[in-house]
Amino acid sequence: MTAAYQLNNIKVFHQQQCNLDIPQLTIPSDQCIALLGDNGAGKSTLLNLLAYLDMPNEGQLRLMGQTIKSSLSPAQRRTIGYVNQQPFLLAGSVTDNIALALKLQGIAAAQRPSLIREALQHVNLTHLATQTANTLSGGELKRAAIARAIAHEPQILLLDEPFSHLDQSHIQQFEVIIEQLAAQAGKTVIFSTHDRLQGAALANTTINLIKGKVTKSPILNVFHGQLKDKIFDTGKLHIHTTSQHHQASHIAIDPHEIIISTDVLDSSMRNHFSGRLTAISEETGVIHLTIDCKERFYALISPESLYSLNLSIGNTLCLSFKSTAVSLF
Repeated sequence: MTAAYQLNNIKVFHQQQCNLDIPQLTIPSDQCIALLGDNGAGKSTLLNLLAYLDMPNEGQLRLMGQTIKSSLSPAQRRTIGYVNQQPFLLAGSVTDNIALALKLQGIAAAQRPSLIREALQHVNLTHLATQTANTLSGGELKRAAIARAIAHEPQILLLDEPFSHLDQSHIQQFEVIIEQLAAQAGKTVIFSTHDRLQGAALANTTINLIKGKVTKSPILNVFHGQLKDKIFDTGKLHIHTTSQHHQASHIAIDPHEIIISTDVLDSSMRNHFSGRLTAISEETGVIHLTIDCKERFYALISPESLYSLNLSIGNTLCLSFKSTAVSLF
């Protein structure tokens, strides 16, 4: 199967600073992919490249197996739909905005009414088809922008922080919309979020970004600090590592590598911390724990372990993990 995107030796600079540095990355097609990372990690920069709104300063970016050297052809442009963090709709109704987008994509006038109806149905916005854009709420505006982006039936849909500045009810609606769009045959949905648990729950694949670089380590436990003599100081905790990479300013700890117990373990693991259990949730049969050990840790356990440990909010738990479980950046 042809990948949606292939990135090779990509670098993006802004004011002499490298904001994105990706030696090699393949983004699969026909999947839902989450770009995970904190603010400033490079998520929007990468999405702008994937939308071909910007071109890299160095490297090669391939779309569906094709190398694009300057700009997309009209046919290639129609393969992509893009919604940025703060979408803007023109004066006029929701229908007017979608119709104009279809016209600009070269879609024949006779096809537009049915495409508009289908797009509005996908985002549950049919009842607001004739409403003017400047009267929409924030959530309705984002749904209208998605309808505009999917109306021409692109193979790839790019969403930059679709859940930002939304209340919980709209967040739930957007989660359903993304799941339904991603379930369609031949569709690739790529969205960015700083909510790592949400991204991991919705997506088939996650791409983790830290300071413009892709890391293979899950970034549920990312801390900033300084490394000295293989000990990373977060300002609150001293975490043992195996690295001498003195330029590192971040660490990530794989939540699968964290061992949870109710008492301190007698083991060779160098890192042991105790803290208060503050949250328990379940995603696809896996239990997610949040433990406050001066720093917030996320750990994953099985439902059987949850039962055997008899955990409840407020319990004091012990965390243990090896030095080799720590990745530095």
